[in-house]
Order: sequence, then C-alpha cells, then structure tokens
Amino acid sequence: MSAVMAQPPPQQAAPQAAPQAAPQGAPQPVNGLLMLLELQRQAWRQATAPELRYHIVNQTRRLIAYRQAAFLTLADRGRPTLEAVSNIAVLEPNAPFTQWLEQAVHTVATGAEADAVHVVDPAALSAEVRGAWGEWGPAQVLWCPLRKPEPQREAPREALPGAQAESRDKAAPPLAGLWLGRDEPWTDGEILLLSHLAEGYGHAWWALSGKRAKRRGLRRALLPLLVLLAVAGALAIPVPMSSLAPAEIQTSNPVIVAAPLDGVIERFHVQPNQAVAAGQPLFSFDSTVLRSRFEVARKGLTQAEAELLTASQAAFADPQTKARVSQLRAQVELRRAELALARDLLDRVTVKAERAGIAVFTDVNDWLGKPLSVGERVLTLADPQAPEIDIMVPVGDALVLEPGSPVELFLNVDPLHPLRARLTHASYEAGLSAAGVLSYRVKAALEPGQNPGEAPPRIGLRGTAKILGDRVPLALYLFRRPLALLRQSLGI
Repeated sequence: MSAVMAQPPPQQAAPQAAPQAAPQGAPQPVNGLLMLLELQRQAWRQATAPELRYHIVNQTRRLIAYRQAAFLTLADRGRPTLEAVSNIAVLEPNAPFTQWLEQAVHTVATGAEADAVHVVDPAALSAEVRGAWGEWGPAQVLWCPLRKPEPQREAPREALPGAQAESRDKAAPPLAGLWLGRDEPWTDGEILLLSHLAEGYGHAWWALSGKRAKRRGLRRALLPLLVLLAVAGALAIPVPMSSLAPAEIQTSNPVIVAAPLDGVIERFHVQPNQAVAAGQPLFSFDSTVLRSRFEVARKGLTQAEAELLTASQAAFADPQTKARVSQLRAQVELRRAELALARDLLDRVTVKAERAGIAVFTDVNDWLGKPLSVGERVLTLADPQAPEIDIMVPVGDALVLEPGSPVELFLNVDPLHPLRARLTHASYEAGLSAAGVLSYRVKAALEPGQNPGEAPPRIGLRGTAKILGDRVPLALYLFRRPLALLRQSLGI
C-alpha cells in the first residue's frame, strides 16, 4: 500500500511491468504506453456522456485486464450513482448488486484515500458490505477516482514533496469513479498506468458533464428570467382594443309596410325575399265586411237623397216641411261621408309596394287568417343595393364607440373573408336585444369596392362583428375583464 501512495516516477515502473513480473495478459511497457495514449485520445473524442461511460468500462481492458468494471458518478457528500457496468446494456437501479456497490463506493469515496488510485481493503468497509463481498465483489478491487483537472503552479525542487502534499490536500473531490475487479492482485505498474489513464478520463468526463452541467445550470437559472422578460415584452405590445358582438345584414333605408286597417289577411301576392316593383300588390285583406259596409252606405245615401228631394218639393206648400229640409240635407252629407269612408277602406284592401325592393318577412302562413290592427308591421321593403350592418353590442363589451371606427364582419356563411365597414351610429341608451341581453344598437356602413364584380351581401345574413378601438397594451386587452370584475367585487 505504501508503493501505491508514493507513486514512483514512470522510469521506475517499467521493470515492474515486464512480462516475467506481470500476470498473464499484462501489456508490454511500450505497448502499454501507446495503448494509454490511444485510450485517452479516444476518450477525448467521445461526443456524449453515455458514449464516454461505455468507452471507460469496456475499452479500458485493452490496457489492463479485469473481470468487471463499474462506472459511478459522485454527487455532493460522496453519494454515488451507478451509471454503467461492463458487458451490461441496461442497469436495474433497485437490483441488490447496485445497492451493494453504491454503498461500498460511498465508504471508499468518503475515505482518506478517496482521491487516489488504490486497492480497496474490505476490512475498511462496513460489516454489511463485507458480509456480501464474496457474493458481489471480486477478490481484488481497484478504485480509480476521476477528478476535475486543476491548474497547478510549478513548485521549487527543494519544496516538491511538501508542494505535492499540499496539492493533494487541496485536490478537488472526484466527479466520478471507476470500480475495477478481478481475481489476480494488482501490480504497481498497472496502478501507475491506471493513475495516468484516470486523469485523462477525468478530464474527458469533466469536459462532457462538468462544463455542460455548469452551462445547463446557468441556462436553467437564466431561462425563467428570459421567459419573464419575454412575457413582459409581449404584454407591452400595443394591440387595438376590440369588442365582439352579434350582427346582421340589413338595409340602410327600409320601408316598413304596416296594416292600413283592422282586418284579416286573405292572401299574399308575393313570397318572402321576392323582388317587387313599385305599385305591385303585396297582400290583400278579407273584403267581405268592407263590401257590405260600402253597399249599406251607398243605399243609405240613396235613401237620404230621396227624402231630401221629397222634402224640398213639399216645402213650397207646407212650412213645417221646409224646416226639415236643412236636417235632411245634413243627413245626405253624412251618408256621403260614410260612403267615402267605405270606399276608401275598400281601396285599402290590397296593399301595394311604395317602391321597388325586396319583400322581407318570415313566412306566408304566419300571417294568413291572423287578425291585425292598424299600424301593425307585416313586412319590410329593403333595398339590396344599400346594405348596412346592425350590431347589438353588450353593455359589458361596449368600447368608446366613435363614428368612423373600423368594423370587421365575419359572416357565418363565410368566416374566412371578413367584410370591412365603418361605424356610423351608436345608440346612447341600451335596450334588450332579441337574446334578452342589455345591449347598444350600433350601425355600420360597408366600405365600397371590397369585392369588385360581386353582389352585396344578402339581406338577413348573420355573423359576428369586431369593432376596433384605440391601441392599448396587450396586458390591458387580455385582463380588461378580470380587472373590471375585481373593481366591481373588491373596489380596487
């Protein structure tokens, strides 16, 4: 053991590695040195940590013969983790051999000789580990620590022994370790070669795991900050404030066709959404009662005129009859007025279109036989060449609705091609929409020239309108409703 700690120079180790002194399978001195350099060169060329672990546990036997090699990483306080075993592709972390080996390496890695290549003495281990040594461990085990390379200053020759001791005392703890086992004893030459190889392996392992671990740690530390800065920057991006509301295509100057008299609709002369011309009949009321009233008024006028004529002729001889002439003349005027009213009502039986347009109503059967009052709306005459957008904006989504604000309409039949419009009118008072939601009524005019050669959108199409306002930070756009809810709930 004293020869292991002294670590004689390389020129004294050559005789010990001669074939007559080394066990069977030991390398020649020159070949061993070349193989040492080749193994180090191959280790430095490994691109990933798993490749390097495979190289260490399987290729090291090209330099030194052994029966089993295990590679373990060492965390803080010497806690080992088995990473690779020679000739084994997949490790089982809860296997008995794994637990025994990690417990044994923990004792060795925290001992006085943890940072030096040395033969493991089973007597220095715990009783539990010694009891299973014969089952899991070979007869001779060599511990090879892999340390991070430390820059060393050249010490004066007279102070070399003390400098070596001080350097050894200040050496960094091992990053990993190589556990080599076989049945033959380890020679000083093999220990010396493995000491040099362990330094090369330690440098290669530190280059793959140590530096990258620091870089990964730095990246992990900076990643939350970068993500926070990115989110803060994104929330500060100015975006236009917008509000979504249900909308419908309507005409800009509709003509409301209402019932001109009390009665029941007998028939419709047009169908829903039919184009009509000016003066074309739209619908007719039942005229039975009106015709009877007209006949009664006409006969009443005839009777009143006959009575007036008789009284006028008798007035020359009878003074009393002369006094009734004025009364009978008033009766004639009354009958004439009744007849004119009956004729006027009879003329209103058939309702005609005031101008050309589209007859907008739901269904003919909804009106046939239905009693109507004067002024009750029946249908609408819409101009298909002058459409506008009717929007019902809920009170909770109402923005500063200024005339001229841009509006985009996404029709349900064609949501991928929005129609552009400009806000023209917004009501000051809110009312209930068809869905029973308190809303503001907003009108928007379509911009001309959006789809050259195509007809304007059909009256009655529905969709969703997006009203755009001033630009605000994205944070206000996203959290406007939660902030409003907090203000309403908590008063902040």
